[in-house]
Amino acid sequence: MRGPSHFARVLRRTIAIVIVVAFGLAAVGGIIVMLGDVESEATFQVIGTTAVTGVCSVAAFCGATLIGRRAQWFGSVTVLLAVLTLALSLLFLWGDPYGWTAPVPGSGGTIVGDVADQLLVSCILVTAVASVSALILLLVQRSWVMQVGLPITLGLLVLGTALVLITIWVEAAWEYDWLTRLNGIVWILAALGVVVVPLSSLLLKAGAKPAAVSAAATEPEPADPTLSPSTLDRLEAAARAEGITADELVDRLLTDDSPSAPGTASLPGDPATEQDTHPRH
Repeated sequence: MRGPSHFARVLRRTIAIVIVVAFGLAAVGGIIVMLGDVESEATFQVIGTTAVTGVCSVAAFCGATLIGRRAQWFGSVTVLLAVLTLALSLLFLWGDPYGWTAPVPGSGGTIVGDVADQLLVSCILVTAVASVSALILLLVQRSWVMQVGLPITLGLLVLGTALVLITIWVEAAWEYDWLTRLNGIVWILAALGVVVVPLSSLLLKAGAKPAAVSAAATEPEPADPTLSPSTLDRLEAAARAEGITADELVDRLLTDDSPSAPGTASLPGDPATEQDTHPRH
C-alpha cells in the first residue's frame, strides 16, 4: 500500500503544530485569567475561548489524520469545518451577534441574530459528526465488517444530521411527532454503529493472529541434515580399515563408478551389507 506523500506528511505535521500552539496559548490565557477576577465577563470569554479551541482542535486533528490517505478529501473538509466552527464560536464569545439586525424585504420587521445562532448550532453538529466519521475511517480495518457496517453507519450519521438540521432550521418540524421518533431511532442506530463497527473490525483482526500462528506451528519441521553418532562411528571405522581419512572415504563412495547408484554404497556393519556377503545356496 502506498504511504502518504511528503507534502501530505508536512501538511499534517503543520496542522498538528498549529493545533498545539493555538490550544497552548488558549490554555495559558485561561490559567492567567483564573488567577484574577473569576466573575468578570472577560474571564468567561477567555475560559470559553480555551474550551472552544480545545474542542475544535480535537475535531481538526481527527480530520488531519486522514490527510495523505484514501479519504483525505474528507479529512480536509473536516479541518475546514473545525476552523469555521471555531471562528463562529469566537464571534459569539467576543462579539454581539444578537444585536445584529437586518430588514425583512416587504415588511417593517427585522431579523435578529437567530440566523447566526442557527448557523452556529448547525456548524457544531456537522463538525462533530464529521470528526467522528473521520475517526471511524481511520480506525476501521478493511474487512467484511467495514464493507458492510461502515456504509450503513455513515449513512445513518448523514440521515441523523439531516433530520436534526431540519428541526433547527424549520420551526414547524417540532410539531411532527413521527419526525421526533424517527430522529431518535436513527441516532440510536448510528451510535450503535459507531461503537460496534470499529470494535468488531479490531476484534476480527486480533482473532486472525492466533490462527496464523497455529497454522505456522502445524507446518512440518525440516529434517535434520546431520548424521547420527552411530553412522559417524561406522564411517570412521571404515576409513581406518582402508587406511584413509573419513573425508577421502566419502569422496570415494560418492565418485564410485560401480553399478550401484551414487550415495547408495553401504558401510561396514550395515545389515544389508552383511546379508549380501553370506553365500547363497
